[in-house]
Amino acid sequence: MKKLHLGAVTTLCLLVAACASAPQNAQQDSPKTQPEVTQAPELPATPFAIDTLYDLLVGDVALTRSQFDIALPRYMDQARQTRDAAIIQMASRVASHLRDNQASTEMALLWVDVEPNNPQSHSAALQAYAMQGDAINALSHASWLYQRNDDLEAFLAVTSIFQGPTSTAVTEQEKRAQIVELISAYQQLDLPQEKQPTILLATAILHRDNAQLDRAEQVAKAFLKAAPDNQRGLLLLAQLLQQLDRIDEAVLLIEDTLTRKPDDRKLRLQYARFLTITDRNQAIVQFKALHKQTPNDQDINFLLALLQLNQGQEQQAAELLAQAARKPSLSADAHYHLGGIADRRDDIAKALGHYRQVRFGRNYLAAASRVTVLLAQHNNLTSARQYLQRLRIEQPEQSVGLFQIESNLLISANQPDQALSILTDGLDAFPNDAQLLYARSMVAEQQDNFAMAEQDLRTLIEQNENNATALNALGYTMILHTDRHEEAYALIKRAYLLNPGDPATIDSMGWVLFKMGELEQALAHLTKAIGIMPDPEIAAHLGEVQWALGDRDSAIATWTKGLQQAPRHSTIVTTMQRLGAELSPAQPENGESQL
Repeated sequence: MKKLHLGAVTTLCLLVAACASAPQNAQQDSPKTQPEVTQAPELPATPFAIDTLYDLLVGDVALTRSQFDIALPRYMDQARQTRDAAIIQMASRVASHLRDNQASTEMALLWVDVEPNNPQSHSAALQAYAMQGDAINALSHASWLYQRNDDLEAFLAVTSIFQGPTSTAVTEQEKRAQIVELISAYQQLDLPQEKQPTILLATAILHRDNAQLDRAEQVAKAFLKAAPDNQRGLLLLAQLLQQLDRIDEAVLLIEDTLTRKPDDRKLRLQYARFLTITDRNQAIVQFKALHKQTPNDQDINFLLALLQLNQGQEQQAAELLAQAARKPSLSADAHYHLGGIADRRDDIAKALGHYRQVRFGRNYLAAASRVTVLLAQHNNLTSARQYLQRLRIEQPEQSVGLFQIESNLLISANQPDQALSILTDGLDAFPNDAQLLYARSMVAEQQDNFAMAEQDLRTLIEQNENNATALNALGYTMILHTDRHEEAYALIKRAYLLNPGDPATIDSMGWVLFKMGELEQALAHLTKAIGIMPDPEIAAHLGEVQWALGDRDSAIATWTKGLQQAPRHSTIVTTMQRLGAELSPAQPENGESQL
């Protein structure tokens, strides 16, 4: 049969371009040794049968058209037939790109078989097993890479394979079982003497992930005894001490090490982060030292700016935030805080400019909300609402939050009917959305529309019978608007059993018990609630129970404290007026004008 040289085929050059322009799939938390489709192997001038060449050319053309599912079987067939390393490598990369776990594993293992001493083949096998969440088989290849290639990253990456997004979802119980098995597999490895301590580091990480913090601490200390001042081990032990609520020990551990390794940046960064918990002034000192070392490290600049903001050093913080805003991943958060600084300085134009640049991230809705408030105050309500409507078109995935912002805006503008209408519009667009249902129920209750509030809250409970917030809200609303006290008690009790430490639910329990005539039990619950959260609404309830029990001095004192916290609080004021209670002249003046 006539044979041709594969290396003479110029069309294979197109393969590189095709792969380079191919769309990328979701990111993976797998080891850094992941093979890339974008790098085509150097193909040797090996003679191949014409049929082989034809399949490869078909695969080449398919890749130029991004038809990876057509290219893969061609490459795999020829990889099996020829056992040529370059073809196997390409098949492995295409399979990995397609996230075809079975094909990736087959090609990677074939590659290892053909080139057993090639680190790339073992990296491909490690990657293939990682995609399947198979840590045990991945470990053998990671161990090879560590022993032969000093690839510590691959060796330790196996500890997190069971957590990878490409793995089949596992239950907590299954995950724990996998960890136990993996710890055993690490302990059975036959590594050279000088590399043996690393097994302790890996198993300490696994014990931590298995919530065995005491055992993880013991193993981490054993590792550090064998490898003193090892950065990874020190950071792991320090983080374990923090998790064990021994933050002072963690600080001292890093502080002591820094006396011997003052230039270790990672240790100093961890030290600075710990100090944000224990001593923020000293944390600023450490972050300034890090900033001085690398003034263009925007992550450090951002963290230092946040600490300075917390300490009221706004000018210094603003300068660093302006630098941090240049980094795309920090831009939104930096502009949000810059907007806040300008806002507090009443520089409305600058504040709006910064807030409007918050186009994603955790502060997106907060920034949008503040923009609408400023527009409503300094322009008009219509422009604020138009801004929100534009945002819903530009970022439909944020629509639910934006509907709620518009509702809150309308409530603050004393237009509750419009607020109810906009939430209804939101529910028309997102039927049965939990956030919108709850928001509408609260607005409906304020409008004395108990029927709508009850309907929305019951829908939430139908969606999740253990929704403690909805159960409590429905029970409390029922107390306010009906005489269905027994039914309200049953709802609130369910919420209380689900979330016994929540002060709002404890308050509701106390209030429904009061309505049912159980004054002593009501007093106990309301006293507990206000001890957890000194809130004027709870003070209104507690004061009324104290008044009903004849302890009028305590009632007056409770209401007075509530009014000091929130002057003219409507519930306290109306309660005192209804009961004919008055503040005594000896009481502070804060509450005197409320009655």
